[in-house]
Amino acid sequence: MKEELLTLANRVVVVAGQAGVQCEAFVQRRQSTSVVIEAGKVTFGSQDGDLGIGIRIINGHHTGYAYCTPDSIEYGVKQALSSARFGKPGQYRFHDSSRYNNTRSIFDNRIATMVTEDGVSLAHDMIEASSFDPRAIPSRGGLSFGTMAYAVANTNGASIFDEGTYIGGHVMTVLKDRDFVVNGDDGEISRVRDFSIEDVGRKATEKAVAQIGQRSIETAAMDVVLRPDAVFELFSSTVLPALYGDSIKKGESVYANKTGKQVTSSGLSIVDDGTHPRGINTFISDEEGYPSQRNVIVDRGILNTVLYDQFSAIESHAASTGNGMHTDRNESSTTYRVPPTTCARNIVFEGETMGEDEMIRSIKNGIIVEHVLGAHTANRVSGDFSVAIYAGYHVRDGQILAPLRGGMIGGNMPDMLLRASLANNYKIVESGMSSASGYVPSVRFEDVKVAGG
Repeated sequence: MKEELLTLANRVVVVAGQAGVQCEAFVQRRQSTSVVIEAGKVTFGSQDGDLGIGIRIINGHHTGYAYCTPDSIEYGVKQALSSARFGKPGQYRFHDSSRYNNTRSIFDNRIATMVTEDGVSLAHDMIEASSFDPRAIPSRGGLSFGTMAYAVANTNGASIFDEGTYIGGHVMTVLKDRDFVVNGDDGEISRVRDFSIEDVGRKATEKAVAQIGQRSIETAAMDVVLRPDAVFELFSSTVLPALYGDSIKKGESVYANKTGKQVTSSGLSIVDDGTHPRGINTFISDEEGYPSQRNVIVDRGILNTVLYDQFSAIESHAASTGNGMHTDRNESSTTYRVPPTTCARNIVFEGETMGEDEMIRSIKNGIIVEHVLGAHTANRVSGDFSVAIYAGYHVRDGQILAPLRGGMIGGNMPDMLLRASLANNYKIVESGMSSASGYVPSVRFEDVKVAGG
């Protein structure tokens, strides 16, 4: 596969050179298998594969982009040239960096050799594990796994290949009894087979059972513990877009002119690490072929840097941070069908931590939130948000009293980060709104607005 993809990428560069333009080629191959669970049964399993090429050219001061299949490279280059007529002018250039370290993508041959029947078997295991309570039905969910490989080549001599694996499982359990209907969700994703699919099913039903006896909560300002999924859903919809250099240049970021200033609590550092050993987006390079690196965005509360792809870095007179990704908004995976833009890769919260149990014991009046609904409606410029609590618990004097019936939380996430503290229950999470992923724990925020249901 390596030689095939590199040959295609370099062929595109040659064809573009013959047309008199500079070029960057991104060749992507994905092979995936999906198994779907509905109403307590495996409904179907499917395999899918895709191989395509993204072509970005520089013609004078203008850039153009198009995509094509391996048998239509000449046509793809012509389309990219045509689109350059409408491209924004600038002093653009492709990088010539070859400072690649020893970090390679995470590849698990146990995943690469799986077939559909393996996925169906695992899905049945998840269903069985979630059915330990006879009132529970795994209403929807599924399993997906596969491989992803890419090659990048450009006019300046870059020529790089990498590949990796992934597997993920998720299930929602509905628990019905005479007077109530409650839900429980659980899911895991990884680049290797290092989690138990049975645990996913069992935890989903345990969370549903824990929602029995829901009660409303009073409206007040209180401490809020957002568990990993909830905190990353909100963070990636509010703060993360504001940490991209392009947003700052456009005046669409609360972090403009704040480099060197305190933007989070001193116990919190925010890192984007394209080399993280467990990262969903860990590869030898970004999707522009720029070497992966560890970027300390916030260092113990102080804003240190923001993130750039190659072209946004040029526009801001900065250097790429290895964050050029072919990402489409509201899509969780990258695609050769769109040009590269800035996207975080593996966001990690670092700093002082404590056990979540210890964190909860210190709360006099507050809530725990598993998931939120409506994070996509947050204001990406200001960081303001108002979201519904999908699953949560009321805490009083260090004790979990009851699950919550409805309710909302609202506020300004950049401001809340100044009053944030970390637990130690780290989990790999996805944003769902972009290709960015995270490795984050539960986070406690002080004095958050909570509206009762």
